[in-house]
Amino acid sequence: MLEKRQRIIGYDVARALAVFIMVFVNFNLVLTRVDDEGVLTGILNLLQGKGATLFIVLAGVGISLMIKANVKNDEIKLREKRNVLLKRALFLFVFGLLYISIWPADILHYYGFYISIGALLMTSRSVNLWMIIVLLITVYPFILDFVDYEKGWNWKINEYTDFWTFTGFFRSLFINGFHPVIPWVAFVLAGIWLGKQNMANKNKRNFILRLSLTIFVLVQVGSYKFIEVVVLLTDIQVEDAVAIYGTKPMPPMPLFMISGISWSFIIIIVCIQMTEKVDRKNPLGFLAKTGQLAFTHYILHVVVGILSAYLIFGENNLSTLATFLYALSFCFALVVFSVFWRRKFTKDPVSIFMRSITG
Repeated sequence: MLEKRQRIIGYDVARALAVFIMVFVNFNLVLTRVDDEGVLTGILNLLQGKGATLFIVLAGVGISLMIKANVKNDEIKLREKRNVLLKRALFLFVFGLLYISIWPADILHYYGFYISIGALLMTSRSVNLWMIIVLLITVYPFILDFVDYEKGWNWKINEYTDFWTFTGFFRSLFINGFHPVIPWVAFVLAGIWLGKQNMANKNKRNFILRLSLTIFVLVQVGSYKFIEVVVLLTDIQVEDAVAIYGTKPMPPMPLFMISGISWSFIIIIVCIQMTEKVDRKNPLGFLAKTGQLAFTHYILHVVVGILSAYLIFGENNLSTLATFLYALSFCFALVVFSVFWRRKFTKDPVSIFMRSITG
């Protein structure tokens, strides 16, 4: 999505980290024994949803970067950029629906919908973006008063049973699927806002970093305290309290959303700062190249990484350590593949295919 002159290597490094987190988390969910406990398991559980939120926020950043420099005030060029985004959004939506047969937790069809909304709102003023973000986050719990979050789900096998019906598809896409548009599209809008900021201004960048870090810590501590107090003083069960006041992605309640936005901002800004400090020697180039192939890696981590291990070992049959080492090895393979691929090509295979269709 980013034009070459606009590319900031820190964004690519952050995108690589998003891919790595998704690899570790998804491998753990599919391959690790359910009853396996320990410190490593706890860390991987804390990372649930973090890779996806970072990935989506970066998509918003990419949209902002598309309209910088001689585009924002040029209506013709702006319309062209928006049309390109809408075409790619449609491609990702359709591709994701085909991909669901392999990976039910697919994010690409949601991603396509996020991008289409982002394309329509990409020139919105910052205050309007944040108003929409706040509205999406705050309205979601009230929507669940009218729509049962568990409707359509078979939690024993984590399958959405009526996904291919009209009402089930609409419900899954917008309200209670793996990454529902409401409120997940807020991550794209937050990324669009971040992409509008001048990352060369260290004072502004450091302010965003400090504020995000403060919010993230307060939300994590507040979540723990809320759950503790609610369980102690009311009849609400621990599981229900965690669902309402926790920071896990399902359901995507306000504290998860706020935590996800602040976490993503922290990682992105830290990556920008790191790449600036080591820019001359470029020792993080291998990570940047990996991030530039993020779409392909998302496909590969399921089709090659998870599916092959699933066929050999079965579902949830490995220890956490075994899965972790396998995920680590797979991430290393992704890095090696990225370095060799980028020697000959500027785009990843999925992006090349998408651009050949959408332009």
